[in-house]
Amino acid sequence: MNNWAVQELQYADLGDVRRNKRLIRLVSDLAAQPNASVTQASGDWAATQAAYDFWSSPHVKPEAIRLAHQKSTIERIKQHSVVIAIQDTTEANFTHHASKKGMGYLDNASSRGLKIHSVLCSSTNGIPLGILHQQLWARDPAELGKKHQRHKKPIQDKESQRWLTALDATQSLIPEEIMVVTVADREADIYELFVLPRRPNCEFLIRANHNRCSQIHDSRPTTATPTASYWANSCLGSTHFRT
Repeated sequence: MNNWAVQELQYADLGDVRRNKRLIRLVSDLAAQPNASVTQASGDWAATQAAYDFWSSPHVKPEAIRLAHQKSTIERIKQHSVVIAIQDTTEANFTHHASKKGMGYLDNASSRGLKIHSVLCSSTNGIPLGILHQQLWARDPAELGKKHQRHKKPIQDKESQRWLTALDATQSLIPEEIMVVTVADREADIYELFVLPRRPNCEFLIRANHNRCSQIHDSRPTTATPTASYWANSCLGSTHFRT
């Protein structure tokens, strides 16, 4: 087995030592040949069957696997004084897998699959440290076409809540003595995120999406769309959002 997989999943607890070993073997095989099919990566029919049995087992929970990786990620984070926490959303498109159940509509309304929001941590030198938090969901098909009604909903009932949930996870999982800079695209430019209580050493670098009144050097207010450098200067140096 790959030594990387053994070390990365050392905290895995799937309720049975044999399941833990099978997880490590499966990750090792797939990581060694990421472009191969399960049959090719497994090497033989017995290992292939064991992989499918593992995936179909009611005793194997995705959260338990993510938790093992999360613990290893936190151990790597502890070796740094400053960590970048990158939030972003992607989607898994299973439109052509008609037999899959529980899928929701995607950004393309005719497509079906799952939405995934992750917090990927890295060092200030850009070295990946791991996935600290991940949220997965399927959009309710009954909500399709109701976009104009979403502004009436509280933030906790919107998909935008994912940014706040991820920030809460970041703040609770990373030790307070480590500075965390949350980086996100313009979808995260929402008021509720900026006014969320933040611990010390928790800063933002978020791409602006809305025009705001900013204060220029001669103290005269001006309406402008802040640049990335402005956003860094105004948000990284403050623990509170200012309009």
